Amino acid sequence: MSGQRAAAEPYATRFETEVTAIDGRRVWLERSHFYGASGGQPADRGTIGDVEVVDVRLVDGEQVHELAAEPSLRTGRSVLCSIDWSFRMYCMRAHTASHVLYGAARRLLEDVSYAGFEIGEDEETVRLGLETSSPVDDETLLELDRLVNRTVWESRSVSWDDVPVAEARERDDVTFDETTADDAVQKGRVRLVTIGGKDENGNANGSSRLRGGFTVGGGGDPWDVSACGGTHVRNTREIGPVTILGGSCADDITQIELAVGPRAIEHRTAEKRAAFAATRTLETNVDAVPDELERVADDGTDRRRPVRRGGGNAE
Repeated sequence: MSGQRAAAEPYATRFETEVTAIDGRRVWLERSHFYGASGGQPADRGTIGDVEVVDVRLVDGEQVHELAAEPSLRTGRSVLCSIDWSFRMYCMRAHTASHVLYGAARRLLEDVSYAGFEIGEDEETVRLGLETSSPVDDETLLELDRLVNRTVWESRSVSWDDVPVAEARERDDVTFDETTADDAVQKGRVRLVTIGGKDENGNANGSSRLRGGFTVGGGGDPWDVSACGGTHVRNTREIGPVTILGGSCADDITQIELAVGPRAIEHRTAEKRAAFAATRTLETNVDAVPDELERVADDGTDRRRPVRRGGGNAE
């Protein structure tokens, strides 16, 4: 399981603890709720005392907090720490969204396996790497987008617990690559993050206990169960707006790029603006745009309206 308190208690953002060591701008704490950069998720932001935290790294299993300036702290003294909630919540939403996307990919693609992920520190994009024999074309991207947003809408529970490594290896429903999931393994146990299933009415409901002691959403098969040491929201509805931006393939790895939150909203707005422009230019409704574009391309006609030099459309 993850040794980071942030993964176990992702909603905790203010805490008081003792300073155990200081080396220039580097600080060690007796107890830390800061997330140290690991597994594709960036480090938390925030403050220790009144000094900004610019990085948090795991060194020999301990969190090392790098500050923007040398602090006026003393070892053995208590200090008040605060985590930037906005960035923490963004990472929680983005990380959970990547698990939802992987669950969708397993349902659409052949021979798919996890090949890493990355949350951009600029809060612009999230990338999920996949190894698959299936081509990821535009229709596949659209279906992935639909499934991800459907899962967000269904308000599926998200939970985490740990099981013995040997048990995780034996389970077909668990995504567990020991070469990339070292941040989720500790003392012979692995931390599993589960996005729950739905009840017989197609709705997410309360939790239930499955073998191994971990909790999932109510009846039905879980959407995704993955070894992971990162921070997550408690329910898929907390992810908010998600949109698939595109996909690319290099060195046999397919990279799916998605946006979460404000960037997703901006992208959807741009897409809708383009769709509205297409309907006006082609004089058709949005559902008929693809067929109309194909028809125009096939017969060589140009349905675009002439534009006056003044910029207005000619009547």
